[in-house]
Amino acid sequence: MARNLLKRDSISFFLEILATFGKLHGPILTDDGVLAFRPLGSGNDLLLEYSRTLVPPKKYLLPPRDAVLFFAPDEWYHQLAAAVPETILVGLHPCDLQGIAYLDKVFLGDRIDPLYRARRTALTLIGLSCEPDENCFCGDLSATETHGCDLFMHQSPGGFNLKDNTPKGTAILDRLTPILAEGKSLPAVSRTCDMAAAIQLASVRSETHGESALWDEFAERCLSCGACSLCCPTCYCFDIREYGALDGESTVRLREWDNCLFKDHGEVAGGFNFRKSRQERFQYRYRHKYLGFGPTRGIASCVGCGRCRAVCPVGIDLLELFKERQDEKQP
Repeated sequence: MARNLLKRDSISFFLEILATFGKLHGPILTDDGVLAFRPLGSGNDLLLEYSRTLVPPKKYLLPPRDAVLFFAPDEWYHQLAAAVPETILVGLHPCDLQGIAYLDKVFLGDRIDPLYRARRTALTLIGLSCEPDENCFCGDLSATETHGCDLFMHQSPGGFNLKDNTPKGTAILDRLTPILAEGKSLPAVSRTCDMAAAIQLASVRSETHGESALWDEFAERCLSCGACSLCCPTCYCFDIREYGALDGESTVRLREWDNCLFKDHGEVAGGFNFRKSRQERFQYRYRHKYLGFGPTRGIASCVGCGRCRAVCPVGIDLLELFKERQDEKQP
C-alpha cells in the first residue's frame, strides 16, 4: 500500500511542512463568529469539518479592490510589478475548487488577465472532501471532486487519504511521506441531486423561465443588497474607477467588485440604463449564472455551494424556478 494516509494527530506536522512551500491560509472561525478563509496562526485555527465560508476563495484571485494601473506625468499609465507571495490555501471543498476552475476559464482563456495569472500561479490549492448540508446542491462529484487542486484530502475513518494531482502536489506529497501511514486509495463519493441535474439540463437547453410569475415575486422581495453575488464563488463582475491623488497629477485606477443587482450596474454614459427594473436585473443574473455569456455560453457557473440560499435576508432562492418547472412536468 502507498503511504498516503495523514492521521489526525499528525495535522500539526502536516501544516509545518506545508508552511515551507508558502504562507498558509485556510478556513477558520473568526472572533465575530464568521467562517472565513484567513491566514493560519496555529494548527488549532484550521477547521477541517465546516459547512462553508461566508466569502468564497475568489478573493485570493480577484481582490475586492485591485490596483490595475498607476498614472504619473513622467511615466504615463503603468503597472507596478509587485511580487506575489506563494500562498497555500488549505481545506477547499469541491464546490470551491470548481468555482476557481470556472474563473480560470474566464481569466486565463483567450485574453489572459496578467494580475489573475500571477496570483493563480502563486496559489497552491489543497482540496478537502465534505458532507453536503440542507443548502447544498452540488450534485454528483464522482468525476470532479479533486478537479483543479494540487493535493486532495479525502476524509476517512483513519484520517485523510491524500492524492496528488499536479507536479506541485507531488512535490508536497513527497515531503510529507515521513509523517504518512499506509492507506488505501479511496474512490470519490458518488452523489445525486435532482436540482443539479435540472440546472445542467436548463443550461444546455438555454431555458430562461421567462413566463414564470416568480420573477415578479423575487423583484418585489429583493432588497438589492448584493449579498448573493458577494458570496458567490463565480461572480466576477467588476467596475473600473480612477482616483486622483492630492497632488493633482497622479492617479490610481482600481478594479472593484460590482454587482448585477445594483441599479447602476447597467448604466452607461448619458444616463441610459439597460436594466432599469429589479426584475430585469434578476433575469440578467439568472442568464449569466445558469446560461453563460460569450466563451462560457452553455456552461452553468453555479457550483451548488448554497451560499446564496444561506445568506439572502429575504429568503430568495432561484432554485424555485427549477422546482416550478419540475412540478409542471409532474402528471
